[in-house]
Amino acid sequence: MASNERSQPKSRWRRKSSMEEPPYLSGDAEFRVLLFGRSGHSQFSLANSILGTDVFSDELCNITESQRHRSEAFERKLAVVNTPNLSEYEASQKELRRVFKLSVCMSSPGPYVVLFAFDLNNISPSAASILELVTKHFGDSILNHMMVVVCHEEEKEDSALEEKVQTNRDFRELIEKCGRRYHLFNERKAQRDEKVSRQLLEKMDDMVRENGCRFYSNHQYQEAEERIQKEERFMMKGRKKEMLTKRKELESRYTGEGLEKELESRYTGEGLEKELESRYTGEGLEKELLQFETGIRVENRAKAERKISEVLGFTLTAVDYAAAVGKGAALGALCGAVVGIEGMVVGAAVGAVVGGGIGGAVSAAWGYLTNTAAQMNRR
Repeated sequence: MASNERSQPKSRWRRKSSMEEPPYLSGDAEFRVLLFGRSGHSQFSLANSILGTDVFSDELCNITESQRHRSEAFERKLAVVNTPNLSEYEASQKELRRVFKLSVCMSSPGPYVVLFAFDLNNISPSAASILELVTKHFGDSILNHMMVVVCHEEEKEDSALEEKVQTNRDFRELIEKCGRRYHLFNERKAQRDEKVSRQLLEKMDDMVRENGCRFYSNHQYQEAEERIQKEERFMMKGRKKEMLTKRKELESRYTGEGLEKELESRYTGEGLEKELESRYTGEGLEKELLQFETGIRVENRAKAERKISEVLGFTLTAVDYAAAVGKGAALGALCGAVVGIEGMVVGAAVGAVVGGGIGGAVSAAWGYLTNTAAQMNRR
């Protein structure tokens, strides 16, 4: 499965008041994290620690496609999207686009934090090239929301490790691109002490505040979210009959007749009668209906995300080019009208070619403008 949409796993850490709930999260809002890794187990171990539960096994070193897992831990609802290790996709741009498009849809409408994880003993020049692959697809502005996480299992003091990484030229070049934001994460200690994970979450919160408590978004995220919501609405319409049938089933179960039948079939002690009577109320009916509808919405969302990820980035480009061709043809025809019908035909053809030629540049410029606007206006 590409996305873990089952009931939220029980956190290994209890909620504590030592970390306040982030002020930028309210209600059912999720703290969305997009997690990239270069190679090895590091990013999956890191995901386990952030989620507060073991969703990935200790032996896992890679996955075949992006996965999302949810949990409640550290005073918040969490959604962590892991991509496959990117070093596996350096040679295949097609596969890399597939990985990125699915990760966009799974983290839509946008991640609060983007983490780039790699192993302390595997810092090399290729790490910077992996980062370039990310920025090429997501845009340079994603670096404002990114933190480098160096995973290790050493017992040395952080000061000694700090010196080790700071003297590595490849590492220095890497963190310079991310605003010098990095974190040393001890995977072994994180297994037995929740403070290790809390320290990372606190640093992530600091970065989010620096970004105005806004999540990352761009033209592609906006397109993805709009199309996902449209697909969700379509799916919901198709399941109206299913929901109506479920409501009738529950209503019949929650009538006085349903209560009498269950009382007859079970021991009717005073305590049990009160329990059943409290369960067979309008409040109980609405609660069960809400759980059923929530399950449908979660299922629809996951299906819509996958479907849109398969077509994301193509339709909009085609529309942009069609508009450019049409406008070029109209302008060419208008100019050619001066010399008559033949001039209009030739002018329209030339205008269409010129319009199509500049369509890509116009689309790129429009994408840049909308990306900038998204950074200023998103919440």
